[in-house]
Amino acid sequence: MWTMRLRRVWRDQAANISMIWALSLLPIFAIAGLAIDSQVAFGKKDRIQHAVDSAVLAGARMLQSSNSETDGTAHARAYFASLTAQDPGLTCGELQLSYPGNDEITATVQCSQATMLSQAVGKAKLDFEVTSTATYGVGKLDVAFVFDISGSMNSYGRLGDLKLAAADAVDTLLPAPGSSSEGDVRIAMSAYNSMIDAGPFFEEVTGMKANRTYVGTRTVRENQCEWVCRFAIGPYCFSWEQRCTPRDVTYTSTKSINSTCVYERDGNFKFNEVQPTQRSTPELVTQLPAGQVRATTDSANAHGFMATAYATYNPSNDSWSTYGTDCLSVKPFELSHNKTQIKAYITGLYANGGTAGHQGVAWGWYLISPEWKDVFDNNAEPLSYDEPDSIKAMIIMTDGEFNSQFYGSQGNSMNQAKALCDAIKLKDVVVYTIAFDAPDAGKQVLEYCATNPEFYFNATNGQELKDSYQTIASSISDLRIKR
Repeated sequence: MWTMRLRRVWRDQAANISMIWALSLLPIFAIAGLAIDSQVAFGKKDRIQHAVDSAVLAGARMLQSSNSETDGTAHARAYFASLTAQDPGLTCGELQLSYPGNDEITATVQCSQATMLSQAVGKAKLDFEVTSTATYGVGKLDVAFVFDISGSMNSYGRLGDLKLAAADAVDTLLPAPGSSSEGDVRIAMSAYNSMIDAGPFFEEVTGMKANRTYVGTRTVRENQCEWVCRFAIGPYCFSWEQRCTPRDVTYTSTKSINSTCVYERDGNFKFNEVQPTQRSTPELVTQLPAGQVRATTDSANAHGFMATAYATYNPSNDSWSTYGTDCLSVKPFELSHNKTQIKAYITGLYANGGTAGHQGVAWGWYLISPEWKDVFDNNAEPLSYDEPDSIKAMIIMTDGEFNSQFYGSQGNSMNQAKALCDAIKLKDVVVYTIAFDAPDAGKQVLEYCATNPEFYFNATNGQELKDSYQTIASSISDLRIKR
């Protein structure tokens, strides 16, 4: 009898323990599920913020051209809907537009993201709100022009057309001398073919000297010979013999390069704006092993250095070969509001070589990135991303197909450009693109890179190119995302 009672008590306690354990798991699962679902929702909110920013800019442009709030509202709503269609689990209401001032348009949207794990505790969705305001008027601008100066630009007068169109856009962008807004608009320029000439910024982006030496070695087997006396009487030798022993002898050969040509970055920072490690003059590399393309051999490229022109050594015939020393001497132009210098740069453009468009895209970003403030300092230091009443923009043009890359393992030039454009747009840099009589492959990458389809232009002749630059310049001058 006592045994049966003990068994009954044990069963009851075990059942209670199991029930308590099961009940305690519910809040644990609920918290974990909510955390995971919230992370998904936050990621969607970032994308919706970008969509609302783009839609409110599109609405503002329509408002400018039509002077109709009705048209601006309809256009912004349609544009927002096109950007958010077919996003699994995401539901957004209609974009709400208001016009709080003569020079502002505000958009707000309510969205919800369906949950996965939180549904077990009755939480079927997570709600969030996104707001964006575009203002059009005078403000601060950091604008980067990215020019294609590959060999095809020499055909059909394209380079001349580019110079005229870009100079015309500069006139529109820069405030009149002596005006209250003089200096608020700054323009940077990057020109690319198959490489970039880093010019005065070479040491900052590579960690090495422009004038550097590459060292190669070769080992050869040679006979080391000496004369040995075979027969001697006293101090006198009457018969000599030459005896030789084969030995390995190492010779050193050097090759000097004085070049500021650079390729793209690789490693951990290949598609972002992390500033390369800034080295003091004594730390700059002046001697490298033959074939080394960066200041360090770290495969992750933790310093963010760019690859450079380099020399390789062939020990079999004691000869040297150099690579990448033939970039065009058109150096990046840091931010400036000096119209004379800006136009002089444009006038001095010349073309040759291949089309490494991703390098042009990267340098256009670097020139306006606040992360690079130690490279482009003083008056050329880029504005911070959260500078009030300001905008950062890029205008990327090409007449060809992005077809030249150094680190092919991280994608061809087109794919690397797309990865860079993804990162640039996440920083709310407004990207305009112009395909100038370009092939389909060139058009495709520029369509992808543009902030939205309305910021992509397809020009087939010089007049259309000029019109495209003029439209972009007017848009950049007038539109801002207000933070």
